[in-house]
Amino acid sequence: MSACELPLLDFVNLQFHPGRNTSVRRGERWHGVSRAQLRRHPDEPAITVVLSTRLLRFDTLTCADLHDEHDPRCRSPDGLLQVLRQIYPGFDAGEMVTLVHFVLD
Repeated sequence: MSACELPLLDFVNLQFHPGRNTSVRRGERWHGVSRAQLRRHPDEPAITVVLSTRLLRFDTLTCADLHDEHDPRCRSPDGLLQVLRQIYPGFDAGEMVTLVHFVLD
């Protein structure tokens, strides 16, 4: 699969830190996806990142699971729930989510 064919891992808040970053996505769509395109800044070309994923129910998340969350507001289950409800109207804490991990320099 060429870089052009890879899915785009899109973000509402383009805020990342060096090293491992985590993004929590609603449902199973991203579970098992091994590579994606990612934009660090809106005016820069996308880069290819290697992904690792983990599927679980939102209400089982801990602060340790969210330690590397790219958005500082989302590093606790309560903070993440508020953000997910803004991004995904109707989001429920009993839903399945995919933790998507990637490393940035």
